[in-house]
Amino acid sequence: MRLLGLLFLSLISITGFSQEWRDSLMEARKAYNAKDYDKAMRYYQSAQNKNIDGIDLNEEMGQTAYKKRDFEKAEQIYQEANSKLSNEKQQARNHYNTGNSRMKSKNYQGAVDSYKDALRINPDDKEARYNLSKAVKKLKNEQSKKKNQQDKNQDQQNNQKSSQQNQQKQAPKNSNSSKKNQSKQNPNNDGEDGDKKQGTLPNKAVDKMLDDLMKKEAETKRKMTGVKGGGERSISGKDW
Repeated sequence: MRLLGLLFLSLISITGFSQEWRDSLMEARKAYNAKDYDKAMRYYQSAQNKNIDGIDLNEEMGQTAYKKRDFEKAEQIYQEANSKLSNEKQQARNHYNTGNSRMKSKNYQGAVDSYKDALRINPDDKEARYNLSKAVKKLKNEQSKKKNQQDKNQDQQNNQKSSQQNQQKQAPKNSNSSKKNQSKQNPNNDGEDGDKKQGTLPNKAVDKMLDDLMKKEAETKRKMTGVKGGGERSISGKDW
């Protein structure tokens, strides 16, 4: 009797737990259809934790994350699901969804790889083939932009290097030119002293000039004295 009672309680517990899972899944799908993706993700995660029926919810959860624009989360969910899928059609679809998530994340190389994986399993998937062509085009454009930027950076580096080399070459020329100009301005390198030397007379020349001035001055005095002695008239007395 005790054993039967335990089994009965276990069945009730399992039935209740299963009902909670079903309720969570129902609420998740309802929220998804209402485009309330945050709420839908919460209920999907709750249902995933309570999943006892072995139902795979990864695709629904990945689509919910994709709709939320959480593309990295969506990619993560799809990649985790790869090892759990045994059906080739589901595997191909999962690779396709992974490619879509990577395209939105601008991981174009990853998207190309995912679409190729999908087409290896299902070569007739037109959507995967079309999206692959778009991913390849995006990847080429990205690679071209990177190359152009690298070339631009290299050109800038080369120009800077060339400019520095030109400055180094011109520096000695400017220095020599400055020295030549100084030499032309001051050929004797005497500066102000050289000017002073040009305006200075020897001592003998100075003495001679002084002697000549003194002689001229004495001669002038003699002439003036002679004129006064012989030619002056007296103004004393009456003149009638």
